[in-house]
Amino acid sequence: MNEACKSFRKEGLLALGLYSVVVAASIWAISKFHLGGWKIPVAITPVFPALLFVRAFLNFLGRCDELQARIHLQAFAFAFAGTAVLSLTYGFLQNAGFPDANWAWVWPLMGTLWIIGKLIAKRKYQ
Repeated sequence: MNEACKSFRKEGLLALGLYSVVVAASIWAISKFHLGGWKIPVAITPVFPALLFVRAFLNFLGRCDELQARIHLQAFAFAFAGTAVLSLTYGFLQNAGFPDANWAWVWPLMGTLWIIGKLIAKRKYQ
């Protein structure tokens, strides 16, 4: 594994771990306390560790070689398109009576599809 991958794993996992903790703390604080004017700032605090993950990923793309960048671009395109299709499909299912979906699930969906897309793209170059 090259240095770009090691650095991204470290930065990315740190950002995802921080994101998980901040999401849980934010949900807990909103449900437990009357926050008044602080409710909106507390609700959006998970955005900041999410931005750390974006920064880690963009730094990784800048440091990796052309083949790695191509694999990740294809994986990200797969994740973007898959998330779009699944979101659209669920939106239509909501018209048929399915419960409303929480938008907070879009990022984990996209991340999961990115991992699947990466596995597919890597197989093409082996």
